[in-house]
Amino acid sequence: MPPDHPLRALLPFLPLLIVLPIVYFRMRKLSKGQPLKLGRLWIRPAVLMVVATLILWAPVPGVSRHFNLNEWAILLAAGAAGAVAGWYMGRTMTIEVHPEDGTLMVQGGQLAIIIMLALILGRSGLSTGLRLEGRAWHLDVLLITDALIVFTAALFTMRSMEMYLRARRVMDAGTRV
Repeated sequence: MPPDHPLRALLPFLPLLIVLPIVYFRMRKLSKGQPLKLGRLWIRPAVLMVVATLILWAPVPGVSRHFNLNEWAILLAAGAAGAVAGWYMGRTMTIEVHPEDGTLMVQGGQLAIIIMLALILGRSGLSTGLRLEGRAWHLDVLLITDALIVFTAALFTMRSMEMYLRARRVMDAGTRV
């Protein structure tokens, strides 16, 4: 698309136009109770951790990548922030035992959707800002991207861990939490 094309101004908003309908339908789905498969709760975090590790250690063409102490500190801070956000995101999920068949049911909270929307909007805005001003501000775009990957992997891992621990307590007690 030529630089002076009128639709070029809409390109930064394209991810939002794709994501907003998905978020809307996901929000509607989460507002209804869904069966919680306790034995499968580990699969998404395990896959995310493997993918995050592969991305962090994958060679980047034209870049010599060795993390120094400051970069490790940033990645650790991102992981800690993701873990805290994931724990609280997991707490927003309502977990109960279905009265008729005794299966676990989970119902997502609106806060979980708001957190996901904030992550998507923040990433989109950050991506646009870094593309436009990253060099002028002397920011390491690759490190910021790596930190976001670590944050997301920690978020979903801790969300699943919190849900697993609470679901076990609910199952043992047979009551609603």
